[in-house]
Parts: sequence; structure tokens; C-alpha cells
Amino acid sequence: MTPSAAPSSAAPQAPLAPPSPALARLPGSIRKLVPAEREAILAHLLRLDPLSRFMRFGGVVSDNALARHATRLVSGEASAIGYFVDGDLRAVAELHPLGTRPGKPAAAEAAFSVERPWQGKGIGSALMKHLVLLAQNRGIEELQVVFLPNNGPMRNLAVHHAADIKLDDEEMVGRMRAPRATLFSQAREFIGDIFAVFSSAADLQERMLPPHLRGD
Repeated sequence: MTPSAAPSSAAPQAPLAPPSPALARLPGSIRKLVPAEREAILAHLLRLDPLSRFMRFGGVVSDNALARHATRLVSGEASAIGYFVDGDLRAVAELHPLGTRPGKPAAAEAAFSVERPWQGKGIGSALMKHLVLLAQNRGIEELQVVFLPNNGPMRNLAVHHAADIKLDDEEMVGRMRAPRATLFSQAREFIGDIFAVFSSAADLQERMLPPHLRGD
């Protein structure tokens, strides 16, 4: 949905569920997105079919609005994780820190977009695992997912990760705890950052090749 979604009243929450080993069998790769990949993010958002676009943003969104969103995603406080196949960005998970609230845990909203051919393959859950690491290392205590009541895939994702789900106005809000940062989690992200820099250059080179020369 949007980073400005309003939180509802606090409620007891269950910890995040561990990722399924089956997710490791996904083709392609998952890594953090870097600021230079703004055009790849926009291209991904523009490839979303109308229903996926509507579900991601909770309403009708113009191409110009998508362009502004892609710019904010790489130039503000948000962080993003991408799923790549043959150099093309096919899914994105976004982490948007929410404003500090007196007496409330530090929170961030998680948002996901997956292109139609790649939906239903466990990519959202795989991205969530990486998003939790980012939240963990940024002192985020609570992750929120906001979605329309008829968004079955997002509801399933929230349930899979043991979120406490409530109806807030006309939106569903799922809340889940993120673990505290450790030296191991910080080292994992540092190594991932190095991988992201080199992979972004390789993926750019891949996208510049003719289609018949891509992949294996």
C-alpha cells in the first residue's frame, strides 16, 4: 500500500515464522537494490498488470505516479530488495520507516510487488526474509503490511509470517515483530551490500544484451 498508512491500536503479536527451505530453490537471485537502479524499479512497476498495480498501491495509480514512487524509493529513507531473473527485476519488497510515535515500538511498513508470471511461487515470502534482516539492523521492532481485504496473496503472506491481522478502516493491517540486531545480522547485510554493488553492474550489462544472448 502506501508508506503513510495509519497504524491501528497495538495488539499482542507473534514472532516471525522461519522461512521455508523450499524458497532456496527459486530461480534467479535476491539482493538489495541500489540508487542507480531507479530505472529498473520503474520498468518493473510499469510491467505490473492493472490488477497487480491496483493491489500494490490500493487504488488506481498513473505511470507518472509510479515514476515519482521509484524516485522516492531510491532517494529517501526507504530500502528495497529485488528479485532478478536473467538481469531483469521481477519483484520488489520495500521497507518504509514510519514516523516515531510516543510509547509505540519503532515500526516500518513492508510493501511488495510481483509481476504476474512470477506470482504464486513463494517469491513474496523469500523477499520477506530479506526484508526482516533490513528491519532488524535498523532498529525496527514492528513490521506492518497494509493491504486491501480482497488481496488474498498478501493475506496469505501475513498469515505465513504469523502476523496479527486487524481491519483498520477499509484496509487490513498485519503486524509482526522483528528480532533485535546482532553482529551476525549486521555482517550478513554488509556482505549483501558488497554483492549488491557488483551484481547491479552485472545485471545492467545483462539487460543491455539482445534477448537471445541472455541467460545460460
